[in-house]
Amino acid sequence: MKSSKKHIIFSTLLCAMTLVIFLAFYSKLPESVPVHFDFSGNANSYLPRNIVIFVIPTICILLNLLAGFKVSKQKDKAFMFYIIPVVAIAVSVIMIYLGLK
Repeated sequence: MKSSKKHIIFSTLLCAMTLVIFLAFYSKLPESVPVHFDFSGNANSYLPRNIVIFVIPTICILLNLLAGFKVSKQKDKAFMFYIIPVVAIAVSVIMIYLGLK
């Protein structure tokens, strides 16, 4: 269980890194960040910049904590603690890239 707590703490810190990534690009992002695209690649749904920067990392942290405590009951599944943080960081980078286009 002690190892599980370390994995949960570290993976939660990785999720919190998405906030740092977003804050680094705060001034460069538009007021409305595209979050959904049609099949042609045209943005058809936007969220305000502040929601993207503060709410999305919060949701990732909460999901990571919920999943972490669920996974902590399984043994030899350390990689599962890091699925949400990897996805969260990848989505953050993609959203910033598309927001800067």
